[in-house]
Amino acid sequence: MECEVKRGHRRLVFAAVCLAMLAVAALTATLLGCSPSQPTADAGSGAAAEQNVGEASSDDAAAGQPVNWTMESDCVTCHTAEAASATDSACPQGTAHEAQGVTCVTCHTDEAVLSQAHDGVAMGDKPATKPSVVTVDEATCIACHGELSEMAALTADSTALTDDKGTTVNPHERPSGEKHDENPATCTDCHNNHSKDLPKDAMKYCAQCHHRGTFECGTCHELRER
Repeated sequence: MECEVKRGHRRLVFAAVCLAMLAVAALTATLLGCSPSQPTADAGSGAAAEQNVGEASSDDAAAGQPVNWTMESDCVTCHTAEAASATDSACPQGTAHEAQGVTCVTCHTDEAVLSQAHDGVAMGDKPATKPSVVTVDEATCIACHGELSEMAALTADSTALTDDKGTTVNPHERPSGEKHDENPATCTDCHNNHSKDLPKDAMKYCAQCHHRGTFECGTCHELRER
């Protein structure tokens, strides 16, 4: 009788152990099934993925935020192409002004116009490839470079403006005439601080009227003999 009791007790213990082992196995399988799989080489590490998200978030953090422009704003933040002309040897006007310590707001002095031009502009917007408003007053140029007559004396031997017939004119000395007097040129009509080809810019301005390539009058609508 005693032996049968012992055998029954052992069976119960064995059954309990088996059930416990099965429970542990089931729990282990469940935990493994829910755990994240190791990233593959194609997917990249979790740390790298997190870093990319962080970089994107950092780059885009200011995107869409208003510029809130003032005269003290750093123009280089957006106008990178114009800023590059200050150290580009192909832009003689830009480098010359840079050497003299001229800054953006030294020439661009019209705060009201500039403020209006930047109204509604947000970080991340593409800067205008060409200025939509003129913000350089001729008086600003004259304050440093002198009156037009003074500039004409300095450029008396300039050959920058030579037409197709070989006629050369002083770029700062325009002959008096009806059309010239009605449409006086300003400094920025020819001069662009960020340009690489000043003579070409000046010729383009002259060509608005002298579009036959000559600095003469009457070359477009010649009077015919009747």
